[in-house]
Amino acid sequence: MEVAGLPDNETDMVNPDFAMVARAMGFKGITIEDPDEVESGLQAAFEHQGPVLVNVITDPNALAMPPKASFKQMAGMAEAMTKLMLGGKMEEVLDTVKSNYKHLKELID
Repeated sequence: MEVAGLPDNETDMVNPDFAMVARAMGFKGITIEDPDEVESGLQAAFEHQGPVLVNVITDPNALAMPPKASFKQMAGMAEAMTKLMLGGKMEEVLDTVKSNYKHLKELID
């Protein structure tokens, strides 16, 4: 929605522990919180005989980068970030920048 110029507004959501929900339903649930745990967590899931839910915790500010960002998408993102700043949510803007600055070179190329 941010690339359309629409910042999230009043949409704070706390996800349940999906691995715990899976276990409550009678099948294996694995939560991966650290990037160093991805390989071992997925290996455990593939080795398990039966259904497995793998819950991977990711950075909520990480952007899903398209193969090629269009000018319209960049303008929409700038609009959304401006709205957040004007709405007093500068910390959220800074968190987004910190989580995604590594992709800046990809946009320029």
